Amino acid sequence: MFHNPFSPNSRFQHIRPSTSACLRHIGLLLASLIVLCTSMSAFAQDPPADLIEGAKKGDVDALKSILNKGGNINAKTANGRTALMEASYWGRADAAKMLIEKGADANVQDQDDRTALMDAAANGHVAVVQALLEKGADPKLKNKEGSTALIEAASNNRAEIIKALLAKNASIDEKDKEGRTALILAAYWGHADAAQALLEKGANINAKDKYGYSALMYAKHENHASVVDVLSKAGAK
Repeated sequence: MFHNPFSPNSRFQHIRPSTSACLRHIGLLLASLIVLCTSMSAFAQDPPADLIEGAKKGDVDALKSILNKGGNINAKTANGRTALMEASYWGRADAAKMLIEKGADANVQDQDDRTALMDAAANGHVAVVQALLEKGADPKLKNKEGSTALIEAASNNRAEIIKALLAKNASIDEKDKEGRTALILAAYWGHADAAQALLEKGANINAKDKYGYSALMYAKHENHASVVDVLSKAGAK
């Protein structure tokens, strides 16, 4: 007669796992799978050092080689930086163009919400700015300080870039978290060329920040005579 070791009356009944034990095992298995998947995902998102270095140096051939081997073009570093961001920051126009053509996200933001366009605008890399704008980079995006690519350009006296951004519908009177417009910041830092470029495109000359200060007030306070002259001739009060 066949003896079922798992029958209710069997002396082997004690070896049957309890329901709670089964659930514990299943839980442990699921937890292990989650950890494994998370680790694999993090690894997949972490770009190889040579991809980032290639972007910084503008080494187009090296970048193509890495990407042809399956490198993730939009992978981020621990602080959210991509290869396109690094190429843009360092002004590597050829590398930036190649990355964009290969599908790099022109609007990705790092841990501070900075974009490739902001970096290129701040550092005066005209060719990179133009390439990014042509491929759909959004000049209206803001970083955690509320700064836009236009504000970055104005703060660093990048008149040519200011014109390029405004031609792509950048918001000329957009304010950062302190209520400062691009013109106010150009005046604060003493950048007459940037101020002139903004005024020619219709910037609000009498806009005030959250402290009640205008571009002219800052220019006078910081003794930026050339900016005071530009603003006064344009009718600032």
